[in-house]
Amino acid sequence: MMLITQTPYLLFISFVFLLQNVPAISQNQTLPLKTWVKVLDADDDTLNKNYNEIVTILERTDSALVFRTLNELENKGVSAGPYFQVRIKYLRATMLWKIRNTAAKDLITQLIKPALQQAYTINDDYLIATLSWWYGETMFFCNQIELSTMYCLNAVEILDKKGITAESHKYQFLGELFYLTRDLDKSIYYIRRSIKNEKDTSRNARINTMSRWNTIALCWRKMGNSDSAFHYFDVAMQMANALNSEVWKGIISGNKGYTYFSQKKYDIAKPLLEFDYRTSKQYDEIANAAHALQMIARLNLMQGKKDSALLQVKEALRMLQQQPQPVPHFLQDVYYATADVYRVLGNSDSFYHYSQLYNNIHDSIERAVANSRLEIARLRLDNQSNVSAIRDLQKEKNVEIQERNYIIAAIVLVAIVGLLIINRQRLKSRFQHQLAFQQRVAAEKELTSAKEQLDMFTQSIIEKSRVIEQLEQQVATKALTDEQQQLASELSRQTILTEEDWEKFKTLFEKIYPGFFLKLKEMVPDITLAEKRMASLIRLHLTTKQMASMLGISTDSVYKIRQRLRKRLQLNDDLDTETFLTKI
Repeated sequence: MMLITQTPYLLFISFVFLLQNVPAISQNQTLPLKTWVKVLDADDDTLNKNYNEIVTILERTDSALVFRTLNELENKGVSAGPYFQVRIKYLRATMLWKIRNTAAKDLITQLIKPALQQAYTINDDYLIATLSWWYGETMFFCNQIELSTMYCLNAVEILDKKGITAESHKYQFLGELFYLTRDLDKSIYYIRRSIKNEKDTSRNARINTMSRWNTIALCWRKMGNSDSAFHYFDVAMQMANALNSEVWKGIISGNKGYTYFSQKKYDIAKPLLEFDYRTSKQYDEIANAAHALQMIARLNLMQGKKDSALLQVKEALRMLQQQPQPVPHFLQDVYYATADVYRVLGNSDSFYHYSQLYNNIHDSIERAVANSRLEIARLRLDNQSNVSAIRDLQKEKNVEIQERNYIIAAIVLVAIVGLLIINRQRLKSRFQHQLAFQQRVAAEKELTSAKEQLDMFTQSIIEKSRVIEQLEQQVATKALTDEQQQLASELSRQTILTEEDWEKFKTLFEKIYPGFFLKLKEMVPDITLAEKRMASLIRLHLTTKQMASMLGISTDSVYKIRQRLRKRLQLNDDLDTETFLTKI
């Protein structure tokens, strides 16, 4: 009875669900996925026209269905060629960026890197440049300046090698990236190329070109070439006047004023900076207005207008702090100006506070710039290594294919090839036997030589010890000069077996008795160095006196070390010790 009463309710829910999803279902069914597979697998879509049409269609699709559609598309193209495999990853990355933006950064990286590897395998420069540029531009908005610079530069260089001129905005973007990392020569080079290749004559394009001239001037200013900086500021100002752009007139005036300030031409600098402050504030360029105001405050401070300077730096700070993300080098300059004002006013606490803020942000900027340039260089090297590795693998693959074809072509000669292989294996086996014999003979010679060297080394140490003993006896029984007595005294204090002697002795010993010290360590984990040395001398069957001479110690000390070693090895007497060590 309950089931019967619920049936109309269930039917109603099903009806509502269908109403909500019919557009989506029908939309998915009408998409030409099979055609898309062919389009994405085409090797002649160098301008990405067909690809961009698919992106446009997906942008109009319900976002909840986009990735379901991409899954279906990938399933239909499972047996498609390499171009499809590259572009389906690119397509997923593109839609992730459009739908989820920076939150999808890691997923985008996981898609684009293998896509690029496959593009290098295909060896399609157009496809590589397209993927590199898109990924580099995307990483800029994810605040990954180093990755952005490396991939964008890679894209432009690939196009340059192909003799293809990139769009002007790409050269500009790359130039501005190099400006951020202070690679100023490259910044000027690429921004000049963007100006040269600009075809658009609209007002917005001309404003963009004016901005490029201004950036070139800023590069020259940073490089300390004021004449070139003023020249390009004037070029930019002429365009600002022609376009009647008040905000840009103010910005360029402020940049010129800053340059005059650095030349200590304060009377010329001040009106330019004041004009920049007024216009920037009027057109809501708050960060730029704050920067101009702190420069004015510094000029007022030089003129003794302390109160005005204090009010102005406070206002500049307030304006910058209202910004969602204050420009770091603007904030740095404002902190510097504020600290300077408090220094002149004698407020040491505030001076110290803003000096610290300035130092912190200044160091951070300088460190970030230095690290960025190093990181770009490292990324480029890594990328080149990866590309070389991919190309080498592809060459190897081509060689394998060629070898396979040769084998197929030569199958009629298989009997002859088989005989040749058998003969080759026989010769190889004979060679290996000869090599093994030669290696065995060489090892035996080396062992004999090591024994001889060890004997010579031991005798040398014993002889050295004997000479010292004789000298000591002469000292005791014979009158010597003061100089001879001093020499004899120094010799008698020498350690016969030095660390260097021990290392040489140990090397020779291990050649003759490999694994001796390792086995000894396993038996007695906490064995001392003195006990190791004693064990090795016992293994050589030396007398107590010879051991004492070699180790530079008394015979009593030898007895004590032997006794301690015997206890550690849990043996009864010296004979057992020697027998035991001989078997190791």
